[in-house]
Amino acid sequence: MDFKRAKILQEKIAGKVVKIDRLSYPPKYVLGLDISYGKGKAVACCVIMDFDGLTVHEVRYVVDEVMIPYVPTFLAFRELPFYTYLCYDFRNRNDVVFLVDGHGLAHPRKMGIASHLGVVLNVPSIGVAKKILTGSIIKRGNKEYLRVDENIVGIVLKHKGFSPIYVSIGHNISLETSEKIVRHCLKNHKLPLPIYFAHKYSKRIAQRL
Repeated sequence: MDFKRAKILQEKIAGKVVKIDRLSYPPKYVLGLDISYGKGKAVACCVIMDFDGLTVHEVRYVVDEVMIPYVPTFLAFRELPFYTYLCYDFRNRNDVVFLVDGHGLAHPRKMGIASHLGVVLNVPSIGVAKKILTGSIIKRGNKEYLRVDENIVGIVLKHKGFSPIYVSIGHNISLETSEKIVRHCLKNHKLPLPIYFAHKYSKRIAQRL
């Protein structure tokens, strides 16, 4: 893979990210995306949940060979093809929101996998990560935010004694709405339910490979 060209592409696509709400709130569905790996294969999973009651509406998954190695800040080129395959029929919709296990704008080139997916499918998307990739944490009032290049792009959420998660704007959504949606989906686990289930199902399938 030509990472120099990939970097240029990320910088170009970053200019298309929309950081205001272009979604119907409350959305009809919230979708969680995660990938597990086993025996050289990727198991990508999409869990579609009704937003109001957070009940599972549908589970989709795909198993395929991994063609691109993991390289920090270029995760989308490894995992995005699986996600677009699973979710292409949701493109251009504003009554759904995608929660992606990864970053959105909290990325050195403002183009984490959540933002990349959002722009490619033209859907509202949010990055939910377990670790900081770049930027610094600043405190405002009783909240902590992620700042990258002097811009506030994410928020730090702490829930029921778990270690923090880092929520960042993906596409077609504001940070305030991103926080509201993720908090709504946080129940008895560290991660919001759609991602928690996507991880659970993908890992279970990967272990059977």
